[in-house]
Amino acid sequence: MEINVSTLEGFNELPLVVQPVDVGRCSAEDLVAFISDRHEWLKSTLHRHGGVLFRGFVVREIDEFQRVSQAAVPELKPYVEGQSPRTKVADNVYTSTEFPPQYRITLHNELSYAKSPPKRIIFHCHVQPVDRGETPIVDCRKVYQKMDRELRDRFERLGVKYVKTMHGQERGLGKSWMDHFETNDRSVVEEYLHENDIEYEWSANGTLRTWSIRPSVQRHPLTGEMHWFNQANLWHVTNLDERHRRPLLDRCGIDNLPTHAFYGDGSTIPDEDLDRVREVLWNESVMFPWLQGDVLVLDNHLVAHGRNAYSGPRKILVAMG
Repeated sequence: MEINVSTLEGFNELPLVVQPVDVGRCSAEDLVAFISDRHEWLKSTLHRHGGVLFRGFVVREIDEFQRVSQAAVPELKPYVEGQSPRTKVADNVYTSTEFPPQYRITLHNELSYAKSPPKRIIFHCHVQPVDRGETPIVDCRKVYQKMDRELRDRFERLGVKYVKTMHGQERGLGKSWMDHFETNDRSVVEEYLHENDIEYEWSANGTLRTWSIRPSVQRHPLTGEMHWFNQANLWHVTNLDERHRRPLLDRCGIDNLPTHAFYGDGSTIPDEDLDRVREVLWNESVMFPWLQGDVLVLDNHLVAHGRNAYSGPRKILVAMG
């Protein structure tokens, strides 16, 4: 199989595009074989570029995407602790998000608030959007470099305290703790929380409240490069516009929001700090239209992702590990 390697027009590094010369004639199994035979190449390429876009391969079915994902990440992880509404469509393969399409999702590294976040995340364009719906991505090394030094130093020194409140009902505000942890067994949840250094408390009505303190920047374990790595901008209540934020605060109060973030010492993160974080993330981001069958592999530590608003059909699948 002959391939072309390039970058997207207008972008220098992220993502690297791998495309067969015979576009539309190479199957999912061809892509599985290509990835399986080039593990070291993929690893080094992800460390350099942050992401690889496999385009022009015929990847149509969910099980085909699952096999491609397992070639890139042999042990796929479940979406435990994940806050986005998703549907599991196969073993450890999910819809990317079912957050209402009219809203943009700010850039973030997947599960960066977890003790052991996934090293890689893989997206698949299962149904091509007809109106917007891009998945913006950003090199977190550039974000670290572009962030105001004083602000970056403050985040680096204090870290982020993530606080989550999960109801215990079939329906409620946000995801239930059963959905978050993919189990109805409290003992399984508590074991997970202990193992992952997450503090917690149960309320009389079955609500689970958790909190943990995590780093906000990291040194990549293999490249040694410093990079921005947190979800304070996504968890913080200012991620909602004023029209939705005020009723939520009136209903829950600051201590019982579905998700919220503080500096690691428990102090408030000023709105202007998060405004600046979001500004840098979006200013440095890369956006490109999805094409049917696209498979995007990202180093989840080096690259954050988001979602643009859209209308009409769109289905992006995701796997991680």
